[in-house]
Amino acid sequence: MSTTTTGGRRGRRLSLVGSVGIAAATALLLAACGGGGSSSAPPSSSAAPAGSDQVPADAVSVTAQTGQVQLPAGKPGTGKPVVIIGDKNFPEEYVLGQLYAQALQAKGYTVQLKPNIGGSELIDTAFASNQINMYPEYLGEIVTSVAKQPAPPSASATYNAAKQFEETQRQGTLTLQTPFQDTDTIVVPAAYAQQHQLASVPDLNKVGPGGQGVTVAGQIEFKTRQTGLVGMQQQYGLTNLGFLSTPAGSQYTALDQNAAQAADAFSTDYQLLTNKYTALSDPKGIFGFQYVAPVVKQATVQAEGPEFTQTLNWVSSLLTTKAIQALNQQVQGNGADPAAVSAQFLQANGVNK
Repeated sequence: MSTTTTGGRRGRRLSLVGSVGIAAATALLLAACGGGGSSSAPPSSSAAPAGSDQVPADAVSVTAQTGQVQLPAGKPGTGKPVVIIGDKNFPEEYVLGQLYAQALQAKGYTVQLKPNIGGSELIDTAFASNQINMYPEYLGEIVTSVAKQPAPPSASATYNAAKQFEETQRQGTLTLQTPFQDTDTIVVPAAYAQQHQLASVPDLNKVGPGGQGVTVAGQIEFKTRQTGLVGMQQQYGLTNLGFLSTPAGSQYTALDQNAAQAADAFSTDYQLLTNKYTALSDPKGIFGFQYVAPVVKQATVQAEGPEFTQTLNWVSSLLTTKAIQALNQQVQGNGADPAAVSAQFLQANGVNK
């Protein structure tokens, strides 16, 4: 689902407003965070299972590990220069922007948040022109949509390519990446997965030769992308798949109505919190690597001091797949305010301790 349009990656997410309030989310958020604390991607052995926080071995050193990053004590940001943070143009990014901004504010940093700037290219332009000096970004987007480079074959290669681009072209750098990534994932009804013993995308060959008998629901662009149906055909031999073009956000409805047996979704979709669907792993990494890291101006890192980076890494370490799914459920599924949901999440994890 990666795109190079100015609409930005994940612009197709819908905000489905419901009636559940923020207070009802407390138990879910605490459970999710553990109670505290476009070109073809070549075959890769570093792909983690879909919807998991099993960080690929090659990327451990560049990932903020859950439970292993301490929040700085006191108010180390007092008296430091203003940090101007931007975020992109969809709900998950609104949450990410709020999380990093509010955590820094809790540590005494002066923060100005500029939300809803736009897609990857637009926010990169704002960063390059010093309108902002920090923003959270999906690292595969930096490489493919901004730097216009081929998709790297592993999580570490993606991080390193993004970091090199920011350091050499934008006077920026990356802090550690999150344990979660928000990438395309193929989902099937749980009962269907059990019936056919499906755990990975190539397992769709078990249903029929080349995936015969399986229709994949997704937006029309998925049909012709290397990081989509074309990649599934070439890398996994799924040459007999059917395809059902569906509007944004309706792929789960197609599964529920049995109009399709599989669907192109996002690994952080809140629908995956239930046991109703099974996300299939992508062992060759054809959907790429979309871990998140704060992109920060090198001058900002220097001026704000080491506790600034430590605070960002602490926030990143909290962001497991289930935590992001739970946050997405509150904002996208229930219509809650991203700022309020983010504040509750940070409080639950001890931001003011």
